[in-house]
Amino acid sequence: MKVVNAMSKKVDFVTPDTKVKEISKLIFARHINGVPVVKDKKVIGFITERDILKQFLPSIREYMEDPVNEGKFEKMEKKITRIFDMSAKKIMSRKLVTISPDLPILEALSTMFINKKGRLPVVDGKGHIVGIITKRDVFKYLVGDKIK
Repeated sequence: MKVVNAMSKKVDFVTPDTKVKEISKLIFARHINGVPVVKDKKVIGFITERDILKQFLPSIREYMEDPVNEGKFEKMEKKITRIFDMSAKKIMSRKLVTISPDLPILEALSTMFINKKGRLPVVDGKGHIVGIITKRDVFKYLVGDKIK
């Protein structure tokens, strides 16, 4: 069994210039926890709920410069307008793990576990996005029909 048999071919993605507010709407509307960032059909990053939520917390430098103010949790919540105006390229993860559609499905699952990822973009030989596969897709494909 190959990744191509279980992956979703309809992929929600954003561009590097997509604002976090639009990304957040997409994540909520589609009930997903992240999306690939694509430029010219190539995956250049990935942005997740975690990437967005990290923006509320101060960086180590910010905290060291002003621990009293930067440590106030109520103040952190007020960063939402600034965060919504950020673009995907500013906060996306650039540490990409992608897989080929011809990869065995259990190797894809192993790759997810090793890299602590819940989903992986599937790319062709040119690096163009052709799908996405999640742990749920693998689970559904491997055991879904066998439990009915």
